[in-house]
Amino acid sequence: MHGCPARAPARIALVGYGALGHAFATGFRAGRVADVRVFARERSDAAGVAALRDRLRTTGVHVCATVAEAVAGADAVVAAVPAGAAAEVAAACVPSLRAGAVYIDPSPLHPADKARLAALVDEAGAGYVDLAVLGTVAVSGAAVPCLAAGPGASRWREIVTPLGFAVTVVDGPAGRASLVKLLRSVYTKGRDALILEMVLAARRHGVDDIVLASIGGPGEQVPFPDLVHRVVTSLAVYAERRATELDAAAELVEEARLEPLMTSAGAARLRWLAALEPRAEFGGERPSDLDEVLAVIEALDAARSSSGSSADQAPRG
Repeated sequence: MHGCPARAPARIALVGYGALGHAFATGFRAGRVADVRVFARERSDAAGVAALRDRLRTTGVHVCATVAEAVAGADAVVAAVPAGAAAEVAAACVPSLRAGAVYIDPSPLHPADKARLAALVDEAGAGYVDLAVLGTVAVSGAAVPCLAAGPGASRWREIVTPLGFAVTVVDGPAGRASLVKLLRSVYTKGRDALILEMVLAARRHGVDDIVLASIGGPGEQVPFPDLVHRVVTSLAVYAERRATELDAAAELVEEARLEPLMTSAGAARLRWLAALEPRAEFGGERPSDLDEVLAVIEALDAARSSSGSSADQAPRG
C-alpha cells in the first residue's frame, strides 16, 4: 500500500487554514494541483472572519462545509491544526480517508502520541506522515524545510517535491520527526524566551540598541554545529564562572522589574554542569573534542545519579 509508485495528486485536502495551511495551499495551487479542498472552522471575531475569507479567496481553493466533504477521495490530507486539536481532527478524518491516501500531521506532538495516531490512520488503510516543520512559513512559504517519518513519508515526499516543497525523509517510525523537532525546540523556543527577557530588560535600562548591536559579531557568524562545539567545550571548564555572570545578569533583570525566569534557569543549568566537575577531568584545560566532552558529562551524571545525589539540585556556590 505505502510503496506504490508516485503519481500526480488529483486532490489534496487541508483541515485547518492558518498560516501553515495557507502556505501549503499556495504551494499546491502554484504547482497546478487542480483540486485543493479546505475545511476551516469559522472564526468568531469579525477581523478573523475577514482575514480567513481573503486567504481562501486568493488561493482559489474549494471551501468545504464539513471535514468529510474535504477529505473524501483525497490523495493527501494535511491536518494543519494546533497540537491540542490533532487527535480530534485525526478521529474526524479517518472515517473519510480513502485506502492508499496519506495523512500528514505537522503538529508538534510527543512521539508516543504520533505513534497512536499513526495506528489509527493505518486502520483506515492510509499512510500516516509525521511531519516536522523546521522553519517558518512566513519566511519560506511552502518551501519551508520539513522532516517526515512514518509509513506515508516517502509517498508524501514524492507528491510534493515536484511542487517545490522541501521534505527530507528520516528513518524510523512515526514520531521520529517530531522527536527531532521538539528536541530542537529546546534551543529555538528557549532562544525566543531568552531574547524576549533580554530585550525587555535592556530596554528598561535604556541600552537596548547598544545590546542588540553588540551581538552578531564574528563569534556568532558560524555554522550552528561549530557554535555548539565552541560553547560546550568551553563550558567543560568555565561553567561555574559563567553561572556567576548570569547571577549578576539576573539581578539586573530584576532591577528592570522582570522576573529573571530564563536568566536564572540558565545559571542553574550551568551550575548543574559545574557541580559534576568536568573541569577536573580535563585538568582545567579547555578540551578540543566535543564528543569526548559529552561522553564525560554523561559518565559524571550517571555516577552522580548512581550515588544517590542529584546534581540538578546542587546548591549555589
